[in-house]
Amino acid sequence: MNANPGITRLEHPVSPRDFYLQYFTARQPVVIRFRDFAEIGWRTHLWTNDYLRYKAGAQTVMVQQRRRDEVFEPDNSGYGPMVFRDFLAQVMESPGGDNTRYLNLQNLMENRAIEPPALQLLGDYTIPYYFKDLLLRCVNLWMGNSTSPIVTPLHHDFNDNLYAVVEGRKQFVIFPPEQAHNLYVRGELLEIQTNGIMRYADLNNMPHVCRLDAMNVDRARFPLYAQAEKARIEFFLERNEMLFLPAGWFHQVSSLGRHIALSFFAETPPAEQLSWMHDRIAATPAAAS
Repeated sequence: MNANPGITRLEHPVSPRDFYLQYFTARQPVVIRFRDFAEIGWRTHLWTNDYLRYKAGAQTVMVQQRRRDEVFEPDNSGYGPMVFRDFLAQVMESPGGDNTRYLNLQNLMENRAIEPPALQLLGDYTIPYYFKDLLLRCVNLWMGNSTSPIVTPLHHDFNDNLYAVVEGRKQFVIFPPEQAHNLYVRGELLEIQTNGIMRYADLNNMPHVCRLDAMNVDRARFPLYAQAEKARIEFFLERNEMLFLPAGWFHQVSSLGRHIALSFFAETPPAEQLSWMHDRIAATPAAAS
């Protein structure tokens, strides 16, 4: 039985001081709720099918495709090109959706290139101010539509993540980094650093992806999961909510119906820098932040 109290939810606005002191440097996830993302200048409320088609319909996008009735794991999915207006028509506008195709657009900041359709939509969103002073690694755009859940495998990231739901809702199951040995990662885990970063013997073959399904755990095959379950947190992330998920936090995400989300990935500071940030912020009076 999971006695974990669940995810912390805060109402916008949250001061940068409180965010960095209580969550960012403490490596604790938190959900920030907005009445509307327009409060931070976003125009994502305009993202209807017609608007998206007008802005980027002729662009070619890379769509993740998988075999029916399986989760989007690396072993059973791949990417293929598709004209964005066709993706909108066949997936986003379809009454039944399509649970075999999913737009997972990753834009690497170091390449100084933002791919369509995120490039054409760039004026509708900005980097959230919680991450404005961090080194941004990439921006992801997630789009899908399905009458059955679209599920990503349980895994952790190597960067901090701000995950914003523009439309629909997402079900998250998360575990802290220290549960890695109880969650059966694929790779040989060498170290869990205090900032959440994990080191593996080999980065090939997606070592940070877990072999168990957190939505339907085979307890006989994965007996150590009983320990991880004590730290399990499960919640829904709704439209106009933003999740801060520190690096190393394991998460499995399930989406149902039409859904659009944005992820902002930032480089995780070293542990000593996080400690310095915490002490510096704590020593600053709240009124001066």
